[in-house]
Amino acid sequence: MQEDREYLDHLLPRAEDAIRGLRDAHARLGRITGAGEGAEGLVRAVADGRGRARELVLAPRSKRLDAEALAREVGEAILSAQRDAERQAQAITDEVDAKLAALPKALDAEFVQERIEQVSREIDAATDVAM
Repeated sequence: MQEDREYLDHLLPRAEDAIRGLRDAHARLGRITGAGEGAEGLVRAVADGRGRARELVLAPRSKRLDAEALAREVGEAILSAQRDAERQAQAITDEVDAKLAALPKALDAEFVQERIEQVSREIDAATDVAM
């Protein structure tokens, strides 16, 4: 029983820390903004953590581009911003994965059943002595 208590005393703070880390990661994921620009630098874009374009800025010189070149520049800027946001999200996810991997593995059903049977035997033995 003491061994189980020590295990739980050790596990609980680590689990609480992991939960705090998950909450923090969730908040950080919500604040991600990726930035990118087109190949010619005439278009800048910002994307959120879900890949949605949130901002598009066209340099005055972009008016000189034909429609196809401008479309390509816009597409490159948005794609670049999305990739930047994705990279940031992946870094946060990797941090979380590393913290969760450091937690002890869950107890399997066989171990739990064995502990329940042991405690039951100890209770029976204590009851027999008391009688």
